Parts: sequence; C-alpha cells; structure tokens
Amino acid sequence: MHETGPYPDAPRCPSEAELRELRASEFWRRSELEDEARRKWDALLHRTDLGAEDFTDEFFWVLGEYPGALLVLELFRAARQDGLRGPGTQAPPDSRPDGVTVPPLGDISVGDIEPATDQDSATEPDADRFLNLSIVWPLSRQTVPADRVLAAGRTYELRVDIGRLADQSLLARQARPFPDGMLGHTDDGGRGDWLEVTVLSDDFDLPAARHSVFLPRTGPSWVCPCPPREHAPHTCEPVHRGEHLYIPFTAPDEPGPARLRLLVSYRGNQLQSVSLTARVGAHESLDGDTTASVDYTLTTGYAQLAALPARTAAVRVGRPVGGTMTIDVLAQDGPVSSFWLTEHQVRGALQRVRDVLFGLHAVHHEDDSLENLIDENNAKTPDAAHDDLAKLAHQGAELFLLLARSRPEREALRRVLRAPAAIQICQQELGNVTFPWSLLYDIPLDNQGDLGRCAAGWAEVHRDDTARSCPEESRHGLNTLCPFGFWGYRHFIEQPPSAPPGRRLQLWAGRDGEAPALTVARSLTIDQELMDHHLTVLRGHFLHGGVHDCNRSDTLRKALIDATGACIYFYGHGRRPDPLVEPPSTTVLEIGQGERITPRDLAAWADSSPWRQSDEVAPVVFLNGCHTLDTDPASWLTFVEAFSAFSAAGVVGTEIMIEQGMANEIGERFWERLLAGEAVGPALHKVRMTMLRKNNVLGLAYTAYCSAELRLRNVS
Repeated sequence: MHETGPYPDAPRCPSEAELRELRASEFWRRSELEDEARRKWDALLHRTDLGAEDFTDEFFWVLGEYPGALLVLELFRAARQDGLRGPGTQAPPDSRPDGVTVPPLGDISVGDIEPATDQDSATEPDADRFLNLSIVWPLSRQTVPADRVLAAGRTYELRVDIGRLADQSLLARQARPFPDGMLGHTDDGGRGDWLEVTVLSDDFDLPAARHSVFLPRTGPSWVCPCPPREHAPHTCEPVHRGEHLYIPFTAPDEPGPARLRLLVSYRGNQLQSVSLTARVGAHESLDGDTTASVDYTLTTGYAQLAALPARTAAVRVGRPVGGTMTIDVLAQDGPVSSFWLTEHQVRGALQRVRDVLFGLHAVHHEDDSLENLIDENNAKTPDAAHDDLAKLAHQGAELFLLLARSRPEREALRRVLRAPAAIQICQQELGNVTFPWSLLYDIPLDNQGDLGRCAAGWAEVHRDDTARSCPEESRHGLNTLCPFGFWGYRHFIEQPPSAPPGRRLQLWAGRDGEAPALTVARSLTIDQELMDHHLTVLRGHFLHGGVHDCNRSDTLRKALIDATGACIYFYGHGRRPDPLVEPPSTTVLEIGQGERITPRDLAAWADSSPWRQSDEVAPVVFLNGCHTLDTDPASWLTFVEAFSAFSAAGVVGTEIMIEQGMANEIGERFWERLLAGEAVGPALHKVRMTMLRKNNVLGLAYTAYCSAELRLRNVS
C-alpha cells in the first residue's frame, strides 16, 4: 500500500483534498472501512492521469459500492464539523463535548420571534436540556455499552428522556440542546408540553406506535398514564411517573449493521431526529460500535413554538447510505409510511421533471440562444395550459408512484394529505439531494388516454388566488387533470434547513424599526433593457427602504457584511462550476461582467467579518437565476447552507432555466407580496396562482428553504 504522503501536487478537487485528510486521520483504520474500499481509495490518491471530474467520479463510485466507506466518511465529516475526538483519545471530564457550544438562553438573540406579552420569563428554563438515548437490557434496565455487539434475534429497549445530558447517552458526544424554549406551554394548564416520539427502522423489529412524553417548563421529561391531550391537566401523581420512556425492539436475525431513526415532534413540527447504527452478531461480544447522532434540529433555543401553526405532516429525508435515501412521512397521529429511493432514481426523476418544465416555456438552441414559447405577458393559451399541465401531471404521477409504490402507501398519503395542508420537509444534515415536492401529482393517471379537464378546479383558480382545493375534489376519477392535484398548488411546503448550534428558526426577516431594503446582486451579461425595467419596478416596491445595487463582488461583500437590507436578491446567470477550482455539484452565481460567486466565497466573507450585524437582520434571500443550466439535484443546497453564515432567515429560488422576462415578473410579484405583509408560504402560493391564471405553470419551479411563516418586519 502507498505511503500517506507527501503528495506531489495540490489537490485537483475538493474530493481529493477531503480524501487526503481522511487518509491521514485515525478514521482510515476504522474496521468498518472495507479493505477493498481502502485499497481503491489509496490507489486513487496516487493516480496522476485523472482530471478533477474523473477523480470525483471515482471517489463517489467507491462510496456507492462500499457501505462501510460511506459510513466512515460520515463519521469523519461529523468529527471534523462537530469537534468529535478520534478513537483512542481520552474523553473529556465534562459529559458535554468540547466541540459542542451551548450558549445560555439569555445569550441567544430573540429577534426571530415577536415577544409575547403574557410570557412569564421567570419560569423559563435556566439551563439547556438534551435528548438522551441509550440501549438497555430489558430486565435489568442496565445500559448496554456502546462497544457491545447486539445479539441477533434478542430483544432490547431504547431508553429515551429529555433533561440533563447523561454520561451514558449515545448522544453525549454529539449533543445538541433540545429545542424546548420555544414550546408553547399549552398543556397541563401551561405547565409544559406533550411531545411525540416515533422510532422507525428497516432492520430492527419495532412496535408500530407513537409514544408520548411530557416535558415540563423546567426539569426533566417524564412518562405517565395521562392521555396526551392539549390543554388537559395531569391527573397522575408524581409516584405514577417514570423518568424514562422505554421502547422495546428486537435485533434482526442476520448479523451485520442495523439502523433506526428516532424522531421527536410537537404538533406535527419535527423538533429533532436521531440516526442510530449498531452492529449485530450471532452473540453479544465486546467488539461492537453503537453510534447515534442528532441529524436534524428544527431550531435551537426555541421561544413560543405555539406561534407556529400545526403541521399536517412532516417528511424526514435521510441522507443516502449505500446510495439509498430513506423518506419517512409522519402525521400528527403517527407514522404514515416510509419509502426508499436511490440517488440514481432521484437524479433521474429530477432531470426528467426539469426537462419537461423547461420545455414548457422555452427552446434552448445549440448557439445558446433561447426561443421563448410564452408571449410578452408571460402567458399562454388555455389549450396550451391544458397540454402543459398534462405533461407535468404525468411526471408528477411518476414521482408519486416513486415515493409510494404500494396501494396502501398511496392510500395513506392521500388520506393524510387530501385537504390543503402545511408540510414540513426535514432534510438531514449532510444530506445533499433535494426532491421536487411541489410537482407531486396524486390523482390516479394511466397512460391509456387523454386527461379530462376539471372545469371546477380551473374556475376556482380564476375565482380566488388564495384557493388551495377543488370544490369538486370528490368527483376526481381516473385521468382527471386538476391544478389542485399538484402538491404545490394544494399545500404549503416548507423546507427549513437543520439549525446549527445557537441558531433559531427565523420567523421574521429584517432589523426592528427599519423599513425593508433590498440588496441586488446582478449580472451585467443579460438583457440590459429588461434589467433596467426590473430594477425600476423593484425601486417602486422598496420605496421606503431603498434598493442597493451591487454589480461587483467587492460591493456585494460589503453589503452582506454590513447587513445593508432585510432582502437579498441574486438576479442573473447561474453557471456550471469550474471543475478545477469549484465543487462539481454546485451552481455558481454570476455577478457583474462574469465574476463568479461560490458558496466558499460567502463562507469566507462571513468568517472574516469582524462583527455580525446580519444576526439581527436575518435576511431573506431570493435566487432568481434566470439562465441557470444546472441539472444536479443538490445545486442550490450548498448556497442554502452558505447563506446561513450570514444568518439568513431563508432562501427561495429556482433550479431550472427561466426566461428573463418571466423571472422578472415572478421576482417582482414575490417581493410585492412579502412587502404587503404576507408570509413566504402564502406569498409563493399566490405567485403560482397568479401565473396559473395566465396559463403559466412555471411558478411550481420555485422552492422555499425556510419556514412558510417567515415574514418581513416593518412592512407598510
């Protein structure tokens, strides 16, 4: 085997730089990493005949072929990002890890939630509480050590509680403060909140049940025989209560790695999710390695979660393991279903959907010119709209079938999401694949004939631009084409990214007492006349706060660091990355005369700024890439993460090529609705409906990575 280094040249791409770091770390010797994967990666590091793109392809091919390689890379990334120690190092004397920064509640800004006048601050928790998770033997209730292999076919129990960080918790070294401060305290006469715990697994045998835990305003959680009803007082006595929730599970009969997911929810909002991996053998032994990590946190240091409306369903998207991603759908009354998709399936489906979306409004010629299929008013004829919706509905029906392969799964989804709903999409940390949720179509379609136009649905679109359901939904039969069959027209779909430590879910954007201002980062290589007219309209919208025009990277950097406005608007080209210097799966934003902005630029600007004015502004960012050519399903996700360095409250954008004139109208209408006081969810829905009234379906191409309840402060 080759020596670790030194290497003759600089890394050709980020994947090579990461692999070199992994090769030099203690994780390289982890037993989970297959010998063949180790040999292939080692040989790859010493190949000089590959360019950046080929190196990246080979690197990810190993990840797809060897599950242990993916697991070790995830552990390495977690250690590098969260400050975990490598194996063999001494644990800290404090059970809270050095890599976990837990600011006191008083040190976290409360700029995201409007203060409640009736909140009794004296009764708020004065210390962080943590989700604790352990595996125990059923009879003794003693903790199964993390280095113990679980016996195939044997029953164990999960022990769950929320309180002081327990030394024996599997989460002790990756702890995240539990988001308890934002709970509404609506239960038991205002003395606490009922939370729901759900455990799902493809490997372990688990009871299909939702478990309730009561979290008081201070102190640890408990379980009791009281029914978990909102506002209902407890009838139990302290002697009836248990400190821990115990959930039995049985290890699989076959030895090997086994995984489960644990989710904690409040009124349909997913607060935290945990991934656990254990090794199963024929017998218990001492060479195990049970690990668990918090992979999603809705918000840190909550205050008044009751300000959020209940969510009808939460969809947890697990990061791919061995090339397969897990999607769990939970309703308020418990799990609905779990689905499994490969990255290849997602990428293929997304490519087909984007091709159809683009083909509905433009033709891209070989000379890079666009032939616009939409008139000067960004409209089409009713007949064209029917054809467009039919093409999109067939793709949406394929997406729905991709998610729910069996009839019971499809019926369960339709039952829970038949009426207009608010759906929360929870993307796991380090997950890098998105999914076109708005384009899902759940009315049954076959391929045998034409689709029948739902006249009632179209009439409702023209009657009310806030409509979210068809008045004759019960009459929808096979091959019915109705706008409200699309999730994006029927539901509010929010995708808030996982909150890093110390960061809250933002519900308000902008600095208190200031009128919203707009910072525009624009390209100078697009149609000048259309751009000038667009800026004139935007200046009219932002009459009080003003528009700050940036057409160079240095002026944009200063505007972002100085937190010039509550709104940030990227208007112009989206470019493919340079494989020699830029990550291959990221769209690059263009500003001015061909200057390129990458997520790394944004991160560096934020890290080098001496103060953090953006913390109190929490801007909303709109990426209106009117010539974006990227087709990777992860294209915007890195920008969503990068803007969090500037405390962005949310990011809205499109990942397909949009003709400039239509991009102008959608951008203008979106900012107009936000300035009128509407939240992002209703504003984006109204933009979609306005375009649909013009027989234009391209409003479905825009996605909000934030809370649907996000609003601007101080709007007129």
